[in-house]
Amino acid sequence: MRARTWWWAAVLVLGLGMAVVSSRAPRAHAPSSNEHFRATDTGPSGTRFTKQLATNAESSLRITGVVRDARGPVAGVQVSASRVDADTLSARLFPEDPLAMQSDAWMLRQADPSYLEQESVRLVETREGAAPEFARTATAADGSFALEGLPPGAFSLWAIGDTGATVQPDVQAGSDGVTLTLEEGVFISGMVVEQYRLVPIPGALVTVVHEAGSRYFDALADARGRFRVGPLPPGRYLKVASAKGWVTTARREEVWLDANVDVMLYLQPQLRLEGVVLTSEGRPASGVNVHLVSQVDSDDTRTTRSDGRGRFVFDAVPQTEYELWARSEDETAFGATLAIPPDSVALRMKPVLFMEGTVRDEQGTPLKGVHLDFQGQGQGDRTSPTAVTDEAGRYRVGPLLKSGTRVRLRGEHLLDALEDIELSMPHAGPWDFTLRRAPSVEGLVVDTEGTPLPGIEVKLERSQGAPKATGYFRSDLDAVRSDDAGRFVVDGEEGGASHILIDAPGFRAVKQAVVIPSAGIRVVLERGASVSGTVVDAKGQPMRLVDLQLWDTASRSETPRTTSPDKAGAFSFQGLKAGHYVVEAHVQRPGIQHAVSQTVDLEERTQARVTLRFEEGRTIQGRTIDTEGQPVAGVRVQACPTLEDLSAWRTTGPSCRFPAGDGVLSGADGHFILKHLTAPRHQLIARKDSHGFAPARSRGGTPDLETLLVTTGEEDLQLVLERRPRLRGQVVSEEGAPLPCSVGLWGPSAHFPDGTFDLPLPVDGYQRLVVSAKGFLDLWHDFNASPGQDVDLGVLRMARGRTVRVLVQDERTRAPLAGVDVVIAAHNEPPASDRIRLPSPFEGTLDEEGGTDMDGLPRARISLSVRRAQSMIVQEVTVEANQETVTVRLPDPSR
Repeated sequence: MRARTWWWAAVLVLGLGMAVVSSRAPRAHAPSSNEHFRATDTGPSGTRFTKQLATNAESSLRITGVVRDARGPVAGVQVSASRVDADTLSARLFPEDPLAMQSDAWMLRQADPSYLEQESVRLVETREGAAPEFARTATAADGSFALEGLPPGAFSLWAIGDTGATVQPDVQAGSDGVTLTLEEGVFISGMVVEQYRLVPIPGALVTVVHEAGSRYFDALADARGRFRVGPLPPGRYLKVASAKGWVTTARREEVWLDANVDVMLYLQPQLRLEGVVLTSEGRPASGVNVHLVSQVDSDDTRTTRSDGRGRFVFDAVPQTEYELWARSEDETAFGATLAIPPDSVALRMKPVLFMEGTVRDEQGTPLKGVHLDFQGQGQGDRTSPTAVTDEAGRYRVGPLLKSGTRVRLRGEHLLDALEDIELSMPHAGPWDFTLRRAPSVEGLVVDTEGTPLPGIEVKLERSQGAPKATGYFRSDLDAVRSDDAGRFVVDGEEGGASHILIDAPGFRAVKQAVVIPSAGIRVVLERGASVSGTVVDAKGQPMRLVDLQLWDTASRSETPRTTSPDKAGAFSFQGLKAGHYVVEAHVQRPGIQHAVSQTVDLEERTQARVTLRFEEGRTIQGRTIDTEGQPVAGVRVQACPTLEDLSAWRTTGPSCRFPAGDGVLSGADGHFILKHLTAPRHQLIARKDSHGFAPARSRGGTPDLETLLVTTGEEDLQLVLERRPRLRGQVVSEEGAPLPCSVGLWGPSAHFPDGTFDLPLPVDGYQRLVVSAKGFLDLWHDFNASPGQDVDLGVLRMARGRTVRVLVQDERTRAPLAGVDVVIAAHNEPPASDRIRLPSPFEGTLDEEGGTDMDGLPRARISLSVRRAQSMIVQEVTVEANQETVTVRLPDPSR
């Protein structure tokens, strides 16, 4: 786990409370008790976290200008100049190099939704990644400013005042007369809470990061866990929350903010995970390195060493699932297990295994050069092993760290095979495999100039009607990549007519008829036509954080090509055939998806250029009110186009089922503003947790069941929300004492310290309430909610559960099976009612005593079924109503 520098502690001493943050440089005066706190760049020692270039002979340029808003020049605005370099957050997470963005590593990072958040946490925690600031000043009475001592180059200028903000990129040092126009500014507010109980976390530090500009803005959560940051320039922002004793968390949505938003940030407590390393005989193993890696963040690995008693400890880990593993120093034993803190775990090592054998064809002839991939054997710094057969068809591989593996065998002119192997089961003799001979297609991939093309994926369409061989790994398309000389050999299942398929970036897709088998095939790839251009906003400024799609209107069933523009807003689609296309760019803004498109007709080998300009669109505004006409604040309002107004080339449209947290917020007076509406009609949706939207009672549009249809020219919009019925109750123990508990209905459970709950009912009709409390059996309560009527469940009495210690031993030796994976399931026994709720089966590792605690069991006669995780041999045991410990003996499946 990464080391944490608790730089936020210095900020805490400045005082708790909501914060409005405009920049990360010190103010000229300290904030008064009634003034909003502005975070600084200084740490406990006064050193700046934001990098600042040392002054030198070249740092003699200046930028001058004026800051204005709609009324004229503005005094007292903070103006600064910064630059995104290779070490900043945006440069690391969003590289400009087109080749880097096409790499396999980059694509894998983008496919993992948590990657950017985890990387951002690492940078923000250590206060790295912030754009270096080169100069700062405040505007004079006439709005003028001068930034001095700048080196040559382009800078981003930030102007942040009390009422507005703006950022202007690519301003050259030495420029005079620059005009910075303040926009309305964005406020990001919300709450920091504990992830599972939703309890507020006072004093948490929230860092809001402008993604494109790598600027950090800080705020402290108040006593209710609430925070507020702003005004900030419009843009896309990452939110990072941290607090002492909690795991730092990042939240990122691909939404371009130009309106105020309210978000929920969740933190997990830091816990301790401890345990013991055991030898294969069950004795403590001292001096062994133990590794821990999160199942969520596989890039974050921690290592510790077992002491003289084999014990180990990992401190300050979040409550998530981890894999632990250890190997002996001589690498003859290995063990791995899963754990969730604050568990105490026994990690039992087993002797490592080797596999050897021979690979032959169906006639028994040894096969040379067959590749064997042993999947599922990677661990930490060890990748899954591979082997290649020698002249005699023999292979040997090891050490294999885990008892189960999947072996894939592949070779030229052979059908691939895939087989699951259980190494823990007895096996006589070597592991031999037999492969079928396969007809092949051999050839060369070149461009139109005859240059061989390496690394091109070549697929062979499966022969029509060819049967799939039992036990063989086949797909409808067999694929290989051309070698450095552009050559390829791709195998088929049987002879006959087929097709070579190639769809490589930058080239036109190819479907070339071939006969299986054949050799000397030459596949020529044409670069084809292309569409390139730029994406700009309504002011003509480049836009980078948008999604681009290219639709082939003649093939509506096809998935569109996608890409992203670079820093200058430039993009390109290459390798296109002649035809009619639509280029579309869209960006998610609060409450609406803003889109722009342009049609393009391409002829063979033509290069078309387009400019996609996001127009402002129209703005509508209105109020959110209740059935009595009183304003309702904090309502989320969203607009989406109707199905009739969707573009003809799109097969699907944006959904009006927007996720929680999306939409523009109505203010204290119920007023809301929706911008960037470009379609002639839009469907409006309003949502608030404790209310339901009533389109039929709303005004300014045409209602349907769930939305209000609003057309161009509609005014005086009033969206009516009906108060949802409430669900109330009091949870107590068997003795009648109030019981701290968690209550869940449809969404996440909420924690109630005194057991008294009051929740809005999201729907009417039959529902189930689930109540949980430590040491008690879960309580399920079914009820029926009638429209418009509150439901009072009165007093809910919870029954105490019990914990049974289950000890598992070897049937022959009576030795505890410490560190062994087992499955234990509880079952009701007559005359117990089937309505007695039992906990989920335990699937995990026994502790160092060879036992585990089964929590949440009823005080009634039950039975337990116990088996090893990789065995079907089950032992049944009865547990009496007052029994606290039970011993089970299991046979060794290897005997």
